[in-house]
Amino acid sequence: MQTLNALETRNALHAYGLDRPSGVGFAFVDAARDVLYDWHAHDYHQLIYAAGGPAQIETGRGRHILPQGRAAWIPAETLHRSMVTGGVASLYFSPDAIEDETRHVRILIGSRLMQGMILHAVRWPLGASESDPLADSFLRTLALLCGEWLESELPLFLPSAQHPSIRRAMDYALADLSTVSLSKAVAIAAQSERTFRRSFARETSMTWQAWLAQARIQMAMGLLIRGRRVSDVAIEVGYSSLSAFAKAFGQIAGEGPAQFRQRYLEKAD
Repeated sequence: MQTLNALETRNALHAYGLDRPSGVGFAFVDAARDVLYDWHAHDYHQLIYAAGGPAQIETGRGRHILPQGRAAWIPAETLHRSMVTGGVASLYFSPDAIEDETRHVRILIGSRLMQGMILHAVRWPLGASESDPLADSFLRTLALLCGEWLESELPLFLPSAQHPSIRRAMDYALADLSTVSLSKAVAIAAQSERTFRRSFARETSMTWQAWLAQARIQMAMGLLIRGRRVSDVAIEVGYSSLSAFAKAFGQIAGEGPAQFRQRYLEKAD
């Protein structure tokens, strides 16, 4: 994983024109892989589509898991950092073109129409909408459709923390949910287990066990809506028993993993 510092992130944003947006919108493909961009914000709304692999978007509120084949909405002026494991397509819209009263990051289902239009729009770079009537018309239509798509939010949000020790433990857990352990998390946080439990609860309003369970189920959701088999997903997120996974999934999602998988695959069609 390549971690970009603040200057390197600003240089990347400048290369894509994000520090000088214009027109109703523009788009491009970020071919970067296994890159963590430092904290930043931009003047335009962003619609990001994970074409080549999953991604993560982190704000002060927490982490949003973006599965491959889905899209994320990042409102203008939202401070965030993002981890890209595969190529992504990004669209940027002027706040004048789309009003977003909720002002929070969302993971969207991503219908085939959305996917097709996003990938079609990348032919129009910065400035195209001001000189090409077709680009302007297409991007304005896409902006209008976003108003409908923003209602298709997926529950892929996980509370974060401000304390660096707790954040290190979270990063460790999310890197490999199949092998995570409390003892290793405590060691990475460099705290006693008692202090760690108290600090974690204070930062997240959740116990470590509850947060880890939610992290596992949310990661599982992201894998299931990609069409992965339930049994494979259970193992990947840390469950040795399929029945235990189904029970934990149902407690958080309100339905079994097979039903969840089928429902979102049907919506994507």
